[in-house]
Amino acid sequence: MRTRKSGSADASASPVILIRLKPWQIMREEIEFGTFRAGHGYRDDMSSSDLVDSTRAWWRIHPERVRCEGIRHAVAVHQGITRAVVEIGDWFQRSEDRRWAFSATLVTEGPIYDEWVGPSGRTLNFARGDQSPIRYWTPS
Repeated sequence: MRTRKSGSADASASPVILIRLKPWQIMREEIEFGTFRAGHGYRDDMSSSDLVDSTRAWWRIHPERVRCEGIRHAVAVHQGITRAVVEIGDWFQRSEDRRWAFSATLVTEGPIYDEWVGPSGRTLNFARGDQSPIRYWTPS
């Protein structure tokens, strides 16, 4: 299933993973060995590092599909507004529940940033009743 950007968004925008973030929840957990995050989700006053850590871990996702689709970026979405773009690095899996995370670098400028976030975020429409927080977006 493809999710399309609404409004004046370009239908040929770069392929990305759209990751819907729920409201912020405090929960200290390890992402990588020795690297912890204070919580996950989204809040208006969060730091950029908290936003990156919320976007990059822990998901039921298929890294091989991401590679096959040519996807190199993930877009954080909260309440239908894009909040950040990150470049996807290496993937790693948590053994206890087989969820995936990836190393990530925040993108704050350039074409991919302009396409997906810009100065105030973009509005996205997701299908009603869609339960998964992960959507693969590829141009039509």
